[in-house]
Amino acid sequence: MKKLYLTLLLASIVMATACAQTQGTNNETSVCEELIKEEASDSIAADSVSTVFEKANKGDVKAQLTVGRWYYTGYDSIEKDYDKALKYWALAAKQGSAQAIAAMAMCYQLGHGAKKDSTMAVGLYKKAIDKGDKKVVPTLEKMAETKEQLFAARLLKECYQKGLGVEKNVEKQAYYLEKLAKNGDIDAQYELALLYLNSKKAEKAVKWFKQASNEGHVGATYYAGWLYFKGEGVKQDKEEAIKLLKMAADKDFVMAQYRLGQIFYEGDGTTKDYDKAAEYITKAAYKNNTEAKWMLAICYLEGNGVKQDFFFAAQWMAEAANSHKKEIKQIVEDTKHAEFADYINGLRLYYIAKDYESAIKYFKKVQKAKYIEGNTMIGVCLANKDYAKRDIKKAVKYLEVAAKESPAASYYLAAIYESGTGVDADKDKAIQLLQSAAENGMAYAQCKLANKYMKGDGVNKDLTKAAQLYLKAEDQNYLTIEAAKNLAECYRQQINILPDLDKAEDRIKALNNLKENNNLFNLLAKAQ
Repeated sequence: MKKLYLTLLLASIVMATACAQTQGTNNETSVCEELIKEEASDSIAADSVSTVFEKANKGDVKAQLTVGRWYYTGYDSIEKDYDKALKYWALAAKQGSAQAIAAMAMCYQLGHGAKKDSTMAVGLYKKAIDKGDKKVVPTLEKMAETKEQLFAARLLKECYQKGLGVEKNVEKQAYYLEKLAKNGDIDAQYELALLYLNSKKAEKAVKWFKQASNEGHVGATYYAGWLYFKGEGVKQDKEEAIKLLKMAADKDFVMAQYRLGQIFYEGDGTTKDYDKAAEYITKAAYKNNTEAKWMLAICYLEGNGVKQDFFFAAQWMAEAANSHKKEIKQIVEDTKHAEFADYINGLRLYYIAKDYESAIKYFKKVQKAKYIEGNTMIGVCLANKDYAKRDIKKAVKYLEVAAKESPAASYYLAAIYESGTGVDADKDKAIQLLQSAAENGMAYAQCKLANKYMKGDGVNKDLTKAAQLYLKAEDQNYLTIEAAKNLAECYRQQINILPDLDKAEDRIKALNNLKENNNLFNLLAKAQ
């Protein structure tokens, strides 16, 4: 019995090896099939082929592994059959066999018994490694040295990056990335460049960033430009840097937009240009770049590249407040920005302390300094139903003056004409004022007008226009709760101008769970 078992075992090993050598179309196949070579520790004591099959069909994992090998290589009277090999390995894999999972990975990698599927193969190899198959990484390393085997290099760089089955090793990660990069893999070139940059090897980083940039990788174009700008790893060339940064910015790479805005704002390496600076900074701020939000707040505060507007300055400052506490404190204490400090103090008293009388005193200082936001907020205070000295007629006068210049004033005035509180209701005028405020960038006006398009309230019902307005408000991180739920409905309706329609369910879930933006209130609470 023992002699027969040893004979079967030897025959299986010899046949598997011979088949791998004769059937393999390249080194990849023969090296890969080392994963399924039987070892003594893998084997089962069996006195006949039929007994092994019987055990396999009853769920014995070792028997299933053996039968899978037999079908994969062809053995005795058993004809080679990749489909059946994969079937038995799948049975063993379901029971947690790391070897079976690795064997299945090989089948998907080579297209044996299943359609070639690199993604599936990678996932299975990772699972086999995680379950303790010690053969996988050494086998992949042999595969990676074959001319064709970039598949193994991709997986190995991840193994050494994340410590999958091996110790983390930056040098090995770089080694396999370089194999891919030299073979023209643009993503690998970019990743390798980042690795070198983080390892303080700027010259090597520049080389690969430029290579990937030449092939059209936007992120690589940005980094190449930024390194040229700083003169890091390459001779400083700000003209070339700006050219590269502009290429990346024009393809919506957010950091490139922010850096270009900063460069034009400061006139560093080029002529100072506030208009261009504000253009790029706004794009980056609308894509949630915190530093761009801060710079946009400064643009509105100073009136650089945009019309000076304390309302928008406060809004964007609030968005960046957590990382700019010291700067905010300096601004509200600086005599240069005394009127803005008065505006912030007035807002704090209005929204947080509910002290409308004291708030008006601060807003009158802003008005006296000829800032239109003073008029706006005096009007808002006078219109508030909780103010003891409420006076809608006076409120309207203040707001009508301010509405000629201020989107915020138009928004508040629209609410008065819509409700008809203290004035003759005028729905048409309310819509016109709301449209003006929305067109001039006020997120709350965009949300309110969009809500009207959703319902057909004072305007023709139009879900496309509604969705467009909601997206503009969302860019500023100021979607109201009602607006968020309505935008979720637009995703349910599959309005075709919406981005990420393929991820509609995720968007709907996120929008329905959205919390009210309290950043302005947090800013006011801190700016004392």
